[in-house]
Amino acid sequence: MTGGGRLLDAGRTLLMGILNVTPDSFSDGGRFFDEPAARAQASRMVEEGAVIIDVGGESTRPGAPPVPLEEELRRVAPVVEWLAGTTRVAVSIDTRKAAVAGECLRLGARIVNNVAGFEDTELIEVARRHGASCIAMHMRGTPETMQTLAVYGDVAEEVKSYLAGRVAALRAVGIEDIAIDPGLGFAKTAEHNFTLLRRMPELAALGVPVLIGASRKRFLGALADMQPLENRRDGTVAAITAAVLGGARIIRAHDVAAARRAIAVAEAVLRA
Repeated sequence: MTGGGRLLDAGRTLLMGILNVTPDSFSDGGRFFDEPAARAQASRMVEEGAVIIDVGGESTRPGAPPVPLEEELRRVAPVVEWLAGTTRVAVSIDTRKAAVAGECLRLGARIVNNVAGFEDTELIEVARRHGASCIAMHMRGTPETMQTLAVYGDVAEEVKSYLAGRVAALRAVGIEDIAIDPGLGFAKTAEHNFTLLRRMPELAALGVPVLIGASRKRFLGALADMQPLENRRDGTVAAITAAVLGGARIIRAHDVAAARRAIAVAEAVLRA
């Protein structure tokens, strides 16, 4: 993962560990907000099989307010620099801000993960200038407004069309190592999310790696007894398995060891 060439199109399913250095994450409640805890969690995820660590300093849960630039940098920069300098994994910065992306790329990050689909031309230019790999996600509105915008005629077709446009925009400036993310839980109802998982082959047909982030998300709570966050691990594993069987090639997860096992089962089925 640390050599030349493409990071995101590796010919196999890649496992991305989620590292939230925020006090208000929906999934871990700020457990890794301080730097020592973040380092320990990153090391644990690497040991468990993550080949990418995705560092985020601004919560994008429904209703989350924006974080000032200086505060986001204070949260993520030391962790990115430490990861890039001491581990062999590829470091991804999950941000909506061009200035945050630029500083983290300077410190050794190699991937920019943008929930806003790289609609910001300044962010595209920062990624291009640093030779970064790019992950473009589908979302409507902002985390504060997105759940009021979850209205679609054909959710899979509309998400696919949007992401095809974002791939074209990135390629137009010379960026080639691109992945797409349909944005499960971002301006989507539970039904929309399950539809996107079922129609994963249509997204994969765009010809770039598809990233799926179903980990611990609220839509899983619509089923069985998974409303409490602590009960969503099994549902996450099932969603990961379905995604890989449908053609997803990057899995973004909190529980890296469980995700690695799910990927192994799905890939064994695909090889059989």
